Amino acid sequence: MVKNIQQICGFVLTIGIVLLTSGCINKKGKSELFSTKSICKSIWREKFKVYSGGAHSAELFSDYLTDSINFRKFIGTHDEWSSFDYECDGDKIIVKKYAHDGHTKKVSKVFSFEISKLVIHGKFE
Repeated sequence: MVKNIQQICGFVLTIGIVLLTSGCINKKGKSELFSTKSICKSIWREKFKVYSGGAHSAELFSDYLTDSINFRKFIGTHDEWSSFDYECDGDKIIVKKYAHDGHTKKVSKVFSFEISKLVIHGKFE
């Protein structure tokens, strides 16, 4: 009987660990490229699917800005209820994050990057 209890406890512990670790999402994941879009001259937005909830949950995407040679900058994550929009203004890229409610979209965050500084720092996130 003690052996059966140990087996049951081991099984429950294993299932618990699997459930806990499957809930961890690498929001900066780059394993599945979803799309690439030209933002401005030699600057691209790469969109990666980092999580697919199937029929019961929304997909989660991560956006990056890159020139493919000198830098890749993580912008953030979004699902079907949010998105990013990009605008070039000389050396500056203006990023707007939108929240969607099904009928309208509202700007929830605005930030910008200088392309020259991204190239100088040379980080690949």
